[in-house]
Amino acid sequence: MSELEEGLAHRLYEYRGTLADLVVVNDATINLEASNRAPLISDIDRVAGVGMGAVPPSRSRHLMACVNRGVLVEEMSESRLRDSHDWTAGDVLVRWLYGSPPTGPIESSWQVTGVTGQDFVRSAKLSHMGEHVANVLAVFVDECSLFEERPAISIGADSSVSAEEYRIVPLTQRPEMQATRSPAADLLVNVLEAVEEPTSDSQGHVLETVVDPLVANLQSLRSPLVRSGLLTIARSAELMSATRMTYRELWGFLTRALVGDAPSRMPREHLGEFVMANQPTGLGVEKDFERMRILSALRFNQSIFGAGERSAAPDGSMRDPVLKLLIPVDPVSDAVPGSNPYAPGEGWATRISDAFGVHASDGTPLQSLLDSAAEDGPLHAVVTDFDRRLDEAFCQLLQSPELKDEKRLEAIGWYGAYLTRLYAVSHGICAFRREVDMLIRTWVQSPHLPDDLKSPLRTLIRPKRNPAESGSSLLPLYDSRTEPITGRTAAPKLAVRVREPELSTDRQGQGEQVLLVIGTDGTTMSRVSLDFPLIREALACVDDHIGVTDLIDVTAPRLERIRASRLLSSHLHGAEFCLADGDREVQITQRYRKDS
Repeated sequence: MSELEEGLAHRLYEYRGTLADLVVVNDATINLEASNRAPLISDIDRVAGVGMGAVPPSRSRHLMACVNRGVLVEEMSESRLRDSHDWTAGDVLVRWLYGSPPTGPIESSWQVTGVTGQDFVRSAKLSHMGEHVANVLAVFVDECSLFEERPAISIGADSSVSAEEYRIVPLTQRPEMQATRSPAADLLVNVLEAVEEPTSDSQGHVLETVVDPLVANLQSLRSPLVRSGLLTIARSAELMSATRMTYRELWGFLTRALVGDAPSRMPREHLGEFVMANQPTGLGVEKDFERMRILSALRFNQSIFGAGERSAAPDGSMRDPVLKLLIPVDPVSDAVPGSNPYAPGEGWATRISDAFGVHASDGTPLQSLLDSAAEDGPLHAVVTDFDRRLDEAFCQLLQSPELKDEKRLEAIGWYGAYLTRLYAVSHGICAFRREVDMLIRTWVQSPHLPDDLKSPLRTLIRPKRNPAESGSSLLPLYDSRTEPITGRTAAPKLAVRVREPELSTDRQGQGEQVLLVIGTDGTTMSRVSLDFPLIREALACVDDHIGVTDLIDVTAPRLERIRASRLLSSHLHGAEFCLADGDREVQITQRYRKDS
């Protein structure tokens, strides 16, 4: 290994082996030579050692490079300045990795051939003047989620790679996933195996008598059902945000699940002192409940959403990369009434509200919730002594005759949110679970749309002027925006009558992206990303009535492009024009008939 001992990260590390040497590009974003504007291409050229007057190395050399897509964009900009007859090994490999097929006649002596594999892993052969120079294997780690099952991969004797198709597991099937097949689940299991539950703290206190949320986290997460629920929440956050966690975010997520935000607030050695300093003393119900609330910030059902003493996440938490993903899926923001926690299309939160209606003589909210749940279900697996102590402190607080109404209502609201998160996270229920489930079903069933999404999407794209009648949809021709005409018009408007669109999907986008393909009479009008915001906006449409959510600002530009594509001159041949005046529609052109 080359001697690089000053403690800084370097771009290149070289290792000498028995039969061959290894060159590792540790981080392709590091470029210490200002004059070299295409360092990755140069790295590849040096290892290839063929062409451009280079001297072939006396020993075989392998190259392993860690590259992000931004580097490929920069290197492509440099490569585009050269003609194909000047391309080097680095040029053709960077173009192949970037996914930019060459156009026009190719005069390069370097070629990439024999490509095999899937979107996330590919192999190819690099040749020079028709002579095989190297085998290439590329792993696109941002194409797959760490929370899905790892596709099986095999490399043949000729170095060609074959792999299973990457798949997204539906929400209802996630509890059945094997932990060893999912990188995130495998990592969590190994972390839990490495962490032992202490029996006493550094000061000799017996932990059986200590209220400890950290021990409670370990006890809960040792249940496969609870782990499945926790990881399903994280996976739902990925799908809602259309991003995927790297191992950096995954470690941050698991850290929050185990010790909350303690690493950012205190040194490691002070964590035990913090827990002991906030133990309930029995000297006052209000003070004891307040201390339990402080400790609850370390409980995983609270910490992954940044919730603790307050019901909501603190200000500024959206700057945290983990909370930025997790706060939008906080189940408290979308507690749907119903009693079925296992069906994504149904509600689940009624049992929690019913638990607070129990009279004090009949039990506590937590006990009522446990009585309504199956004994072998995730709720019984997630509840620990910490939760029972918190439940006891809450009930004692409400029974206090000195408690003011304002504090009573605030405590009920806070504890209601706590139990909601505990129940929902153990079952893997996120906010807007129905929409997340529909997004997964859309990906799985592509190119066919789920039946219960077709009608809402058509309503969103092509709302009727009068939903109560089997009327038409009209787009104004000369308005500043292509908003369909609905209801009565204050002034006459020239419009085109829009026929019902043909909808399908395409998974040819990057990673997990699904494209919605809109067509008419077999002609594709437009393609747009069919993501969580668009699905949520569509599912807000009911019985041909267009709905609106807080994501309208995100979806409006795409809807504009879809509708505007219908008004292109190339798509107006044979269109039906009319004049919308008040409640009337005056036909201007003959009704269009498709040629037989």
